[in-house]
Amino acid sequence: MGNYLNPGNDMFYKMVHSEIYVDKTGLIGYCNHVINTMQRYICVSRPRRFGKTLNMDMLKCFFSNQYRDQGQLFEGLNIWKEEKYQQLQGTYPVIYLSFADVKQTNYKDAVLKIKKIITDVYQQYIELAGWEGLTEVQVRQFQSVDPYMDDVTAQCALKDLSGYLYRYYEKK
Repeated sequence: MGNYLNPGNDMFYKMVHSEIYVDKTGLIGYCNHVINTMQRYICVSRPRRFGKTLNMDMLKCFFSNQYRDQGQLFEGLNIWKEEKYQQLQGTYPVIYLSFADVKQTNYKDAVLKIKKIITDVYQQYIELAGWEGLTEVQVRQFQSVDPYMDDVTAQCALKDLSGYLYRYYEKK
């Protein structure tokens, strides 16, 4: 078995300008086609330790409006050479989930961990809980998302959040 460089370091903004980062921003250009596709689901499958989480984090940093003022992360990388991609950086509401830390050995604890991950995503958009564009029922639903929510609430949570973000930002 070989040695791993920076095992567990899956945060793009920490890795991007390190001496071992390999520029994979070409994936972003491909994703521009993905954004405009009619496909509902996209499966990214690669072997273990192949950089899936790091690549997904790179996509989050590029597209997410939470990184809207972080274009310097991409300066000097392939994607930054084209003006049309510079204009896209930081312009989308992004729901980012990684299940890399779900390592529980039983069903109950794994479900609890996944609910915690969903709760953390909701906390990134906590300003929506006070947005007047939500009905009273939707505000209650938003506030009911916590690690101990019932399974039905958890099953609907991401779809609901996606709808709220679409209405709030007027962008898919």
